[in-house]
Amino acid sequence: MSVKGINRATVTNMIGLLEQLEELEGMVGNDPEGCDQIRNLKADLITTYQKYECMVREISEQVGVYQDLYGKIRFRFVPEKLKLLRRTIPQDSYEFVLLKASIQKSHMI
Repeated sequence: MSVKGINRATVTNMIGLLEQLEELEGMVGNDPEGCDQIRNLKADLITTYQKYECMVREISEQVGVYQDLYGKIRFRFVPEKLKLLRRTIPQDSYEFVLLKASIQKSHMI
């Protein structure tokens, strides 16, 4: 199942359609339960869309938090640590070879 955003205009149009149906049912007066069903569906649609909007806001906030954290790690923490290690690890050691690989990897991210 693919995730696709919900279009506000589509929801608004559907609510408008349900309101028109409710009005028509009221005018015709055939089925009082039909009006109740329409009202319930409209209320469910509105509630569901409001929950969806809340979740989208939460996801947007979380993406912002992630991007800030990633930026701090990528552009500040990792380079500072690698520089410090490069100064302290002897160049002829095995650890220096690993450090060089880490530096190369950090440039590829």
